[in-house]
Order: sequence, then C-alpha cells, then structure tokens
Amino acid sequence: MKIYSGPLLTEENFVQSQIGIQDSKVVEFEEGGDEGEDAIIIPTFVNAHTHSGDSFIRCAPEGTIEEVVGPGGIKHRALNDVDENVIIECMRSFFTEAQKNGIYDVIEFREGGIEGVSSIKKAIEALDKNLNIQIFGRPSQRKYDENEFKKLLSLSDGIGLSAYRDWDKDEFFKMAKEVNGKGTPFALHCSEDAREPLEDILHYDIHHLVHMIEAAVDDLQRCAESNIPIVICPRSNMQFGKIPNIPLMVENGVTLSLGTDNAMLASPDMFREMEFAYRTSRLKGGVTAEDILMMATWNPRESLYPSLNVGKTNKKEDTYMVLDTKGYEPAYEVVTRSSPRDIKDIVVL
Repeated sequence: MKIYSGPLLTEENFVQSQIGIQDSKVVEFEEGGDEGEDAIIIPTFVNAHTHSGDSFIRCAPEGTIEEVVGPGGIKHRALNDVDENVIIECMRSFFTEAQKNGIYDVIEFREGGIEGVSSIKKAIEALDKNLNIQIFGRPSQRKYDENEFKKLLSLSDGIGLSAYRDWDKDEFFKMAKEVNGKGTPFALHCSEDAREPLEDILHYDIHHLVHMIEAAVDDLQRCAESNIPIVICPRSNMQFGKIPNIPLMVENGVTLSLGTDNAMLASPDMFREMEFAYRTSRLKGGVTAEDILMMATWNPRESLYPSLNVGKTNKKEDTYMVLDTKGYEPAYEVVTRSSPRDIKDIVVL
C-alpha cells in the first residue's frame, strides 16, 4: 500500500490529510495524518470548454476572432475540407493528452451537427472509460432544421452554440425553446469580441456562458443573480489580444470555471491555463491562487455538473491526483509551479 500525506483540497479549503492507496483506490484516509510521502492532493481537473475537432490545424492562426474561429473563418473552412478520419484521430490524441495532464472531465463544444457528434463518439469510444466527456452539439448550419435538431438533442449531452449574434433571433428562439422543453443543458459563447444583449439571452434557461470578456458590469451581476456560471479561456483569448477581467468577475459574484478552448490555439493543459489566468489577473488587480485552483476543480463540479447526466457531486467516488510537489502555500505551488510531470498517481477517493 502506498501512503501519501499533505494538504488535500476539499470544497472549502486545504486540509492536512493522509491517504493509503491500493489498486488506485484510497483505502485509508486520516485527516491530520502526516506519514508517508509528501504530496499535494487535489481533484482531477475539469476542462470546462474545449473544441477538440480543430486539433489537426497546426499553423499559427493570423487574424481577428471572426477571421480565425468565426463562421466561415479559417477554422470552419479547414473543418469542411479535411477527411473525417483525420479529425477523429486528432480528437483521440487530444483527449489522450488531456488525461495525461490530469484532466478527467471535459465539456466539449462540437461543431458539424449530427456528423460532428458521431465523429467525436467514434474518437472517444476506445479511450479510458474514466475520462468523462460531455458533448455539447450544435446544428451543422446557422439555422434551425427541426428534424436535424431533434436528432442532435437525442445524441448530445447538451447544446453549445456559437455567439448569440451569429444566429437569427427567430432561429435562436426556436432552438432555445426546444432545448429548454427537453430539459437539456443549453450553453453558448457570449460577449467574446463585443458586448451582446444579455437581456435577450436570459429569457432562456442558460446552463453556462463562455468568455464574457466584453460583458458590462450589469451583465456580470445578472449572471451572478441568475446563478449562470461563466467559463473563461484566458490563453485562447490572449491569441486575439484580449484578457478576461477575472477580478471584476469574481468581485461581482460570478462562478468561474476554466477551459482551454480551441485545440488549434492551446493545448489541453490546465496547469498552463491556471498559471496564465493567475498571472494575467494581476494586470486587473489580481485574485488568489486558491480562486484560480477552484476554477479548475471544484467550481465546475458544483456549478456545471449537477445539471448534467453525470453530476460530479452526486457521485460517491471522484478522481484525485497526487502531485509530487510541496510548499507552504499549496494553491500557489500548484497554480504557478506544477506541471503534468508532477502527477504521481491518479486515485479514486
């Protein structure tokens, strides 16, 4: 039996703990214990926003958000021109890399309609079953096709649309109404490049919003009041010279989670995402390392997963990683100094 001791991250804070591991399961747990190898123990990461389908695009993207990842941009033209088997293999490699980096839960926005969802299901069918990928599909075209949409709803864990401004309002209304009627999670990108009218969007039951970089303070307050979580992707945003105002979002009571966004822009590495988020937040006044670490672990577990099919907080067991690192300030150590190389064990607690 392996024994580790050190700070363990709970929903509230770090507590000194000792764990005994056998066959990748925690068979002994003692709060306050200090025997065994030194380690920091945290929940495995939730990557709360990915687009794995564009991972085959390896060139340095040049242009604005619209020109690179917007409708008709570099990304979508490449997706339309490449063989499906190439996309499938690259998605498989993307998620394999993600798991090596301590990511065991992913919320994936998948383009391409029914075919896009089918492709990702083929990509992940041979992967580790402990890797949980929630697929948020979207229509193949920027319009509502009743037959396609009903099938898409049946195949997907949720619906994840591009920016609100990309859609005709009537088409958006039809989709939102049907998704809400089915009780399926409904999410979308919002206010990434310019402020979008949140007052229109909040007529619907929104599971979460992505980005919100250009949101007004009133928008953030409305999200907090309506318990709508926001997922931010700082490394991807910086590709276009944009920095999310993390301190402002936290000050206004928004629940934040982190995602690595487009695979063509950033690797699925939450260690790098956390460090980047922490350091760039200091340009806006700063947040604590604990705040950032929660955005990659407990925040998405508590704000995003309970309304999905596999509520992380409803499960009796959850996965944790044991990190070969130590320090007087464990959150700071993990956020600013740790990497996938420090992962010693993945255990079920």
